[in-house]
Amino acid sequence: MGDKDKIIALPHVDATARQRLAERMRALHITRIDEMPRIELYLDQVLTLVTQELEFMQVPGDTTVTGSMVNNYVKQGVIPAPRKKRYTRRHLGALLFVCAFKRVFSIAQVKQLMERIYASGVDLAWLYDETCDLLERSLSARFAEDVDAAGACEGDSGLRGGRERGLDPELQRLIEAAVASLATRVFVEQTLLLANGGERR
Repeated sequence: MGDKDKIIALPHVDATARQRLAERMRALHITRIDEMPRIELYLDQVLTLVTQELEFMQVPGDTTVTGSMVNNYVKQGVIPAPRKKRYTRRHLGALLFVCAFKRVFSIAQVKQLMERIYASGVDLAWLYDETCDLLERSLSARFAEDVDAAGACEGDSGLRGGRERGLDPELQRLIEAAVASLATRVFVEQTLLLANGGERR
């Protein structure tokens, strides 16, 4: 039998592992602005917090954020500069936003999105919290075992209250599409990790 005739054995994904992953994603809670530390943080503390917050989307060999990355983001204007080497909730929220979306988009594209957000004049704390909520709902829909339930959840997957908050409709659509893309990538990557025996406890 030649190489072309060999049967490829597909990796078996344990149903229990798949269910645990789905439950973990549906129960995910991303820290909101008011839940973040009130004190200003040093860079090493910020790196730890961002890595912990985005653990749910990590893949083996992936580095979420480093000090060099943060310094580059500050130089490029992607996130605000720290005050006396200390970072506030606003810095932490912006960095979480950037590190999450760079899973799907280039840093140049993320910078463009952030520039539009900063220029919009929208309440950044509200937008961060609302985007976290949207990502949680999108992931819950992606990992829903019932396809009909997933479709119903996705129908409710927009930013809430954008018009009342003065959010530009085009910017709102961009953020919603970015979140949908991120949720899809997380679903694909984490599901494939199960097939490779890579489920994290």
